This record gives sequence, structure tokens and C-alpha cells, in this order.
Amino acid sequence: MNPNLKNAELIRQKVNKLLELYRLAENVAIQLREENFKLKQKLLDQTKRIEIVEERNKISKLADGILLNKQDVNQVKVEINRYIREVDECLKLLNHLPDNN
Repeated sequence: MNPNLKNAELIRQKVNKLLELYRLAENVAIQLREENFKLKQKLLDQTKRIEIVEERNKISKLADGILLNKQDVNQVKVEINRYIREVDECLKLLNHLPDNN
């Protein structure tokens, strides 16, 4: 066989292999983008749920505080503030997740 034809065939095989690998990588990239989108949606949903629960908790604690004496009310306020700081810290951490668009 002619050496030039043999080299051309080897190059053709390598190009075909590269194209196959490219297509596989492209499919993986599509799947990762879809997963990324779903995870971002889940993060948004969970953030909204946290806000709702936080608001309900605040209202509940405040309602409970009405029935307590002054010392207990101060303790409830301290606890509410501590929970709010914890939730704020969690939200900060969630907002710093990598954005891989």
C-alpha cells in the first residue's frame, strides 16, 4: 500500500475518533447544563421556602412572646435574632455557589 494513502487513512481514523470524542463531550456538556439549571431552580425554591418558614417562625415567636413576661420576651428576641443570623449566613453561603453557565 502506498505510504501516503496509509498515512491519510490513519489521519482519517484519528479525525473520526476526535469527532466521536467531541460529540460525547458535547452531550456531557448539555447534560451538565441541564443539571445546573435544575439545581439553580431547586436553590431558588429552597431559598423561597426558607424565607417563608423564617417569616412564619418570626410570627409564631412574636405571638408566643406576647404571653411571656418581660425577661422571657427578651430571651425570645435574642433567639429570633440568632436564628435570623444563622439563616442569613446560610443564604450567603448558598449565594456563593459557583455559577457554571
